[in-house]
Amino acid sequence: MRSYDKIVIKNTFFLYIMTGAKFVLPLIITAWLTRRLGPDTYGIISYLTPVMGYFILLFDFGFDFCATKKISQNRTNHQYIEKTIAAVYTAKILLIPVGFLLLLILILCVPLLKGYILLTVLYYFSTAAQILIPDFLYRGLEKMEGITKRYILAKFVTAVFILLIVRDDRQLILVPVAYLIGNIMAACYTNFHMVQKLGYHFSLASVKEAVSELKESSIYFLSTFASTALSVTSTFVMGIVGMPVVEIAYWGVAFQVVQAVQSMYDPITTSIYPHVAKKKNYKFVLQVTGALLPLVAIGCVMLYWLAGLAVHIIAGDEYMAAVPVLQCLIPVLLFSFVAQMLGFPLLGALGQQSQTSLTTLVAAGAQIIGLVILAVCDRFTLVSLCILRILTELILMISRIYFAYLFLRQRKTVKHTEENHFDN
Repeated sequence: MRSYDKIVIKNTFFLYIMTGAKFVLPLIITAWLTRRLGPDTYGIISYLTPVMGYFILLFDFGFDFCATKKISQNRTNHQYIEKTIAAVYTAKILLIPVGFLLLLILILCVPLLKGYILLTVLYYFSTAAQILIPDFLYRGLEKMEGITKRYILAKFVTAVFILLIVRDDRQLILVPVAYLIGNIMAACYTNFHMVQKLGYHFSLASVKEAVSELKESSIYFLSTFASTALSVTSTFVMGIVGMPVVEIAYWGVAFQVVQAVQSMYDPITTSIYPHVAKKKNYKFVLQVTGALLPLVAIGCVMLYWLAGLAVHIIAGDEYMAAVPVLQCLIPVLLFSFVAQMLGFPLLGALGQQSQTSLTTLVAAGAQIIGLVILAVCDRFTLVSLCILRILTELILMISRIYFAYLFLRQRKTVKHTEENHFDN
């Protein structure tokens, strides 16, 4: 076995350990909160969590792809990597006041947020605490064990605090405090490890350098932002149209299961991306996708029949109304796997970032149009939202298949032309 293949396998192994943590620890937190808070109160958390997903993307701003790619391609240049770290950290710090201004606008516009201003602000700062976690560095160096350790630390600390201090609705305000403590500890650990073990020191860059980093990452940001919009915009609009908090809770529980399953795709895409970016081995992505697709399909069938058991274990009997919602969302899991594999691991890593972003923007645009139509026609129900979510994920998958086909056909044509030229 080649040494680089061993690195990919090692990274995938550590990422699957993190996936196990992503699967187990958040579900433990969910199971505790759903039983302690009840649907009415838990619906507030179900709403705030995806809203904060927008700000997670804002603070990342595509650095997990852009900075990762640069570090992967310049991993022997110590000075270059430290300069990149400084520029990314400074850019993230500049984004904090921008994000807070956007948060204030949302609070003024969304009644549900306006009713819980302190809780919303605390959730924002618990999210902002992640800005100094250098996942992009570990991805670029293909040292995924660093990401795994910091994630487990953050979620474990958060879970312990929540299990110890949250007993009923009166402790709702302490939930984001637990996340804040966990994220701060994770940031401290990863930066200590980065300096002491990896030997990379950091300082703040100039504003000009930070802005340059933001401009370079913007194409990745647009794609990842639109991709997350596919996942969270439905929930966000629920608060705008005044959907009952209980129904938001049901949607939140169902989507928690969907995201838990989708988290199992992350180790594959994350470990493949730097490999393809460096080696330009697009066939590797196609081989992995073809090998795993049948397993994903079987898993989807199993989840459909076990949906009731999954909801019962995760949230309890009060949330069994989430079962048909979860069953309706299952096609999303199949479509999203193909879409993710053909996205940045293939098209993005091979210099087709604009096509990747375009497919995501098209799908996100289709979803926004669909949400507007549902709201105007007074058809804003959980079932209609599920159907819309399936259609938009299908659009994303088909469009990426199309661009992947064009790219592969172009590669084949160029190769054929070069061979004919050589023969002549």
